Amino acid sequence: MINASPIFVIAFAGLLHASFQLGVALLTMLSGHSLGSHRSFHKLMRLNVAYLFGASTITILLFCGLAYLTLLGYSTFSQLAWLVPAILNMAIGLSVIIFYYRRSKGTGLWIPQTMADYLSKRVKKTDHTGEAFTLGAGSVLAETPFLIGPLSVAILYTLSADGSDMQAISMLVYCLIALSPLLIIVALVGSGQKISKIQRWREDNKLFLQYAAGSGLVILGTFVFVDQFLGGNL
Repeated sequence: MINASPIFVIAFAGLLHASFQLGVALLTMLSGHSLGSHRSFHKLMRLNVAYLFGASTITILLFCGLAYLTLLGYSTFSQLAWLVPAILNMAIGLSVIIFYYRRSKGTGLWIPQTMADYLSKRVKKTDHTGEAFTLGAGSVLAETPFLIGPLSVAILYTLSADGSDMQAISMLVYCLIALSPLLIIVALVGSGQKISKIQRWREDNKLFLQYAAGSGLVILGTFVFVDQFLGGNL
């Protein structure tokens, strides 16, 4: 087996989670619309924090819920439990490289245009913290088909960790890294940074983010396959 600390693998999986952009896109839209509507700074930050709290809550619930389901059959299907996420990450990585971003100017994502229009309308109508919370939670759920890849790997390595304390630390590391882009944007908006600068950075670096995320998922899947599936059979 390859000698690698599980916490580094979990952190890398969290970094790949963080590279997906739907949550970031909706948060920047929410902030931009709030500023364009001349809402007070206090209300802008309340909406942003509520959005962040919604995304954080669903991320943690997804991690814990999938970990519980995995734990039910973990001892019986240990080798299969490593093979499935290995193949899953490779497949998701290739799909990210192929079609995660639309082939046009701007930062349009893979989601259908009707869904994009609906989310845009929801953002414009978001005026209360409860709505912002729901929007943040929905952004995570909408990208679950992609997030399931790094999540599954992080969960298996977390369950393999020694002791409940190490498992709790592993989950905390993953969630903090996965949510770091949202935390950074909330902090930047709170410090007075312009939304246009954040959006321009996303546009300038979208190809890098796309190929880095896609190739990273392929690398992660290959690593798990060699480290745990093949290694476990040696």
